[in-house]
Amino acid sequence: MLVSSIVSCDQVESIPDENGIVVDEIDGGWWIIALDPDGTTPAYGGDYQKIDIYNTSENDNTFWLDDHGSWMELKAKATLDLEALTFSSDVNTPELYTDGTVTITNGVITKDSYTTATGTVVDAIMFEAEFSWDPGTVYIFKGHQSTAKVDDLYPTYYE
Repeated sequence: MLVSSIVSCDQVESIPDENGIVVDEIDGGWWIIALDPDGTTPAYGGDYQKIDIYNTSENDNTFWLDDHGSWMELKAKATLDLEALTFSSDVNTPELYTDGTVTITNGVITKDSYTTATGTVVDAIMFEAEFSWDPGTVYIFKGHQSTAKVDDLYPTYYE
């Protein structure tokens, strides 16, 4: 017995959400390295790691910084000043991978200020973070937007 079926659907054009994503200008993948407080030495001998920045369900000026638990174990909310492109968190913001806290300060995104290995100009990012698992130590995080180009993947830090 042979059975065949034809399925069709009405072609309906999708309508974009006019609200948009508030933090759209900064969301996406970023390559970031954590440095010791001296601003030069990689923390724990590390190198650049991929993190994601994405909006919260509130879709306001808060966003998630998320390394997906693979590195400094950072998943916390921060608040963005949309005009200045600066950000910070509340003191002792819950850090969801360690059940500890983190305080993010002095965050800034600079437009078109970093050139990747492929010559692509992207935004740069810098912020400081103090974790409850290492109180008193303020790590400096620096990096740039991901282009997703093969030759830009896994950048290496040079002092």
